[in-house]
Amino acid sequence: MTITRAKKMPMTTAKAKKVERTPEQFIAGAETTSEALPESPSMAAMAGREERALAVVERFLPWSAGAGILPLPGLDMALIIGVQLRMLAELAEIYGVPFKEQAAKSVAATLMATLVQITLAGGIAFALRFAPVLGYLFGIAVLPAVAAAGTFALGKVFITHFEAGGTFLEFDPQKVRDHFRAEFEKARKGSNGRTRA
Repeated sequence: MTITRAKKMPMTTAKAKKVERTPEQFIAGAETTSEALPESPSMAAMAGREERALAVVERFLPWSAGAGILPLPGLDMALIIGVQLRMLAELAEIYGVPFKEQAAKSVAATLMATLVQITLAGGIAFALRFAPVLGYLFGIAVLPAVAAAGTFALGKVFITHFEAGGTFLEFDPQKVRDHFRAEFEKARKGSNGRTRA
């Protein structure tokens, strides 16, 4: 069923005459002088948007893992968050959401900090990064996978948020912690071909 809107009819006289019509005549007149409203985006177009967003997330996983290999504690986390910010900017563009760098930076840092809390390997890798030699080796073995899984989880959480019509300013990291944790665990365990941590 198509929703229609009546066309405006031009006034030919300075004063409009009051025309008495029955409801049936009014409806019949509206149906004959109407045009269809533009249709909303199709479900296929919306599904394509989510597929493009997932492709963006997949594209940033190796970059995030590569940033985790760096032997410089502190710089590696800054680079991982930088990669994630670029990913979030591209996701925002796909969904037509204005990118707010400060809000995105805060959210990315908050959610990535939860990785230290929710994973033993992430916490040990982060703590040992500051130890000479052993920290470097352990960090190289674990942090890239944790970074990639965290980037995947962050991307999935934002895709869900943007699909629901959300923006950066409405995003509450505390409300999505469980979803973030579930997506992180899914990526960490290798679901859908993801890297293990």
